[in-house]
Amino acid sequence: MPQTKRHYSNNQTKKKRKKKKKNARIIFIRKLLLSLGLLLSIVLIFLGIYQIYNALAGGTSSDFTVTTITVGRKGNISETIIEEFNPGFYDEASLRTDIENRVAASEGRISMKDLDFDDGQAWLELEYESDDDVAAFNDEVFYADTIDNLLSQGVSFDSGAIKAGGSHAVIVSEPLDILCPKKILYTGGSVTIDPENPKLAHCTTEEGNIAFVIY
Repeated sequence: MPQTKRHYSNNQTKKKRKKKKKNARIIFIRKLLLSLGLLLSIVLIFLGIYQIYNALAGGTSSDFTVTTITVGRKGNISETIIEEFNPGFYDEASLRTDIENRVAASEGRISMKDLDFDDGQAWLELEYESDDDVAAFNDEVFYADTIDNLLSQGVSFDSGAIKAGGSHAVIVSEPLDILCPKKILYTGGSVTIDPENPKLAHCTTEEGNIAFVIY
């Protein structure tokens, strides 16, 4: 009988150990799943924030399909220039050197963020210190300022532009897109507002004609 009891006791001990190991594995798996779930939640949160930021900003340079001027909330100006590129007429190294020299000549007022060549196109990303630098680099009319400042500089607007209620304006003389930090309230010249993004305008003005947006 004593031997039978010891045998029974040993079996019980083994069962308890197995049960503890099983419970430990279950707890480990639960903790692992919880950690993975938490990590996934963090990733989704950051992804959501990134998407919201892009939605508020109106897009990123990788979203552009044509040359686009972007005016930030603090008045900072950047440009993504997208042009056809034919290596038979201009090689990449020469174009890069030419742009770098022009940027260097600005004495820090213009910075080149990227220059890429892909699928027959050249993509150039620039940041400007002011609207004067945009005009000088592109040899085109360009203003991006408050309406009050522009009026004081002698720029005139039609009555509709003044009544629109905006505080800022962007004025161009070449075909490109304009991405503003706020909803566009009024346009002049050959300009259409993007139907899916009220902060984005498509300008088709040519031959030096003026186009503008009010926001």
